[in-house]
Amino acid sequence: MRPIRVCVVITGLGIGGAEHALLKILSALDRRRIAVSLVVLGRLDALAPQFCAIGIEPVFIGLRAGRWPLGEVGRLIRTVRELEPDLLQGWMYHGNLAASFLGARLRRPVCWSVRDTPDAAHGHSRFTRLTIALSRWYVGRVARIFNVSARSAAYCAERLGWPAERTEVLPNGLDLSRFRPDPASREAFRAAQGWPTATPVVAMVARWSPVKNHRLFLEAAAALRAYQPEVRFVLIGKDLDAANATLAGWLAELGLPDAVALLGPRHDVEALYPAFDLLALTSKSEGFPNVLAEAMACGVPVVTTDVGDAAEIVGDTGSIVPPTPQTFADALGRLLADPERATRGLAARERIAVRYAIDGIAARLADRYAEIATPRS
Repeated sequence: MRPIRVCVVITGLGIGGAEHALLKILSALDRRRIAVSLVVLGRLDALAPQFCAIGIEPVFIGLRAGRWPLGEVGRLIRTVRELEPDLLQGWMYHGNLAASFLGARLRRPVCWSVRDTPDAAHGHSRFTRLTIALSRWYVGRVARIFNVSARSAAYCAERLGWPAERTEVLPNGLDLSRFRPDPASREAFRAAQGWPTATPVVAMVARWSPVKNHRLFLEAAAALRAYQPEVRFVLIGKDLDAANATLAGWLAELGLPDAVALLGPRHDVEALYPAFDLLALTSKSEGFPNVLAEAMACGVPVVTTDVGDAAEIVGDTGSIVPPTPQTFADALGRLLADPERATRGLAARERIAVRYAIDGIAARLADRYAEIATPRS
């Protein structure tokens, strides 16, 4: 029997957690069981070469915001019909809606993937909120809804009325051969920054966005330095660089310009995590916070707000704290001073290995596809 043909539909391939999660799980899928095609509603984007590198060449439809996409919609339908999928997999809200539209026309089963909790706190755009609302017309025909977190699944069932019996939590998985401890990175990173080898370093990896709440991180950093002035901080992510005037103003206001390294977006975070003593996450809302699992896999304990499935990811290996500067600073200080911090880091990696190894997550997804779709001859 030939492999099941799955067509994944996504809005774009920009640098983001959801896009990287798709890349990881498609990399791990058994292609003898599942043949994957990838349709991108937008235009050529940053991660396209990485999908090509794993043998999946994206097809770009070229939809553009602010114009009636009549020609592109026709091309989208023709493209997917020619791919002859057995199943359509939407990825994020716009991809879910587009996959359902296509599934209805082509009479194919459809799965959705929800990558966050679709509540007001997440700060979705008006267009995204409209997309979520329109999805209710198709939700009754969706074969399976894969939610990245238990909190998201509960919200969708209780608040949006999406079918709980066809909902499954499918967390992001990690490649533990890529995210792993590396003792040599500590000294190398500090030398590159011009910091003493013994300098304690707390990092946050998150794009510049109100949802990520960088202001809380910086206020906690200032509070921590009041009694641990030797601590240094690192910010990694899109727009976290010297060109960000708002960020520069906050650093000056809080007395932190010399204490915070702004590294901007990086494609080598797996090489940076092991250099840090702690990872912090101050988000107001998340689904499955990838950065927590990635840091933990590298043996780095974490301090985070209680967002998405953070508590489930962290367990007792790190700290879940209220979103106030002093409580966050105190939690960071306690972990930095903890003589068992290295042991906590090892326990954190073991927790990720048991619960979130990418091979196991991908195998479970392939099993679900096999249950839902029958290959057509």
